[in-house]
Amino acid sequence: MNRAWISLPAAVAVATLAACGGRTVVVRDTPAPAAVVQQQPIVERVTVVQPPPAPQETQPPAPASGYSWVPGHYEWVDNRWVWQQGQWRSGTIRPMPNPMAETPPSAPPQGRTQWIPGYWSFQGNDWVWINGRWQ
Repeated sequence: MNRAWISLPAAVAVATLAACGGRTVVVRDTPAPAAVVQQQPIVERVTVVQPPPAPQETQPPAPASGYSWVPGHYEWVDNRWVWQQGQWRSGTIRPMPNPMAETPPSAPPQGRTQWIPGYWSFQGNDWVWINGRWQ
């Protein structure tokens, strides 16, 4: 039995092709009559990712004199907040600065709907501010 598929979404077409095994399936995009097509307004959701909870860790005793404690902190990695464990580092390390006040721009770029707030990251031997961004 031959069938012509009309206006299938790509995901349905792929699933149909996989299910048909050795049969040949023809997929055609045929525009629907103008009277049938109704434009639905595109609604984008904007999500503001909440900052992580306040860190609560205990500081172990220093291994020797001349070491500075780098406190644990959260960093945004792979779409989630990840805890970076505190550690002792050789030398003098300045304490983590207070967070900077940021306000997301009023409108996100097209296709970006999630605002990730800025945070401090320990890189090398100092704190670096990672700016907030749309994702």
